[in-house]
Amino acid sequence: MTSLDRSLLFGAGLPLVFAIVFVADRRGAFRRDAFPSAFRKRVALLLLVLVLVVTALLPAASGGHATDVSTLRFSHVLAVQAILAGFLLGWWLLSGRPPLASFLGLDSRRPVAEAGAGVALGLIGWTLTIVVGLAAALLFRVLDYDPHRAVPPLVAWLAARPVAQRGLLVLMAMTLEEFHFRSFLQRRLGAVPASILFLLAHAGYGEPFFFVGLLAITTVLAVAFAKTGNAVASILAHGTFDAIQLFIFLPVALKLLAGS
Repeated sequence: MTSLDRSLLFGAGLPLVFAIVFVADRRGAFRRDAFPSAFRKRVALLLLVLVLVVTALLPAASGGHATDVSTLRFSHVLAVQAILAGFLLGWWLLSGRPPLASFLGLDSRRPVAEAGAGVALGLIGWTLTIVVGLAAALLFRVLDYDPHRAVPPLVAWLAARPVAQRGLLVLMAMTLEEFHFRSFLQRRLGAVPASILFLLAHAGYGEPFFFVGLLAITTVLAVAFAKTGNAVASILAHGTFDAIQLFIFLPVALKLLAGS
């Protein structure tokens, strides 16, 4: 992280995160959380600030620089998921341990139907991603802008992991990220802020062209949660999208690039 990145992080980003949480609280965004005491609520809000800094502000402050994968370990990738799990556990405990299914957005009346819809939405998300990517490529060509279109180093590194590691990553991402960004953030902050934070959390990819493609699946996930009121469909859509990416699309794309 450069000195400019640090200046943006601590000089502008950190106060902005505090302001977002403060304004959301004043507007009653956390009314659904029955904290037993004001102290517990303050601790929980502080935890929210910290998790937003780690999962959204830090990736954004990096300026979209590609991740250095030369020293990256699989445990480093799982650390982000562990942070999300720790935050959700902490908030759940501090808010008086509400019914877990409701807290995580799993209280579905039609789980099988919504799970099937989620798989279909994941496939639709990939279709939209391709459409958005082609549209962006056409726009860039019209504007005479030539972005770097290589597979982001982090994504290529993940696609090269053993099958078991990729499967574990898909499982953890589809559950913990949806619990955090949809069941928690979207319920309290709204679909647009939650989706923006989701995009910022993936800024470490370091490729503008690849980042544009995330807009499609982010929209699909947010709409799925908004329409159903629970995370079942969005979890399966997220998992389907990631599985296609890590097990089919990227391995084939990398082989084609290596042979060209």
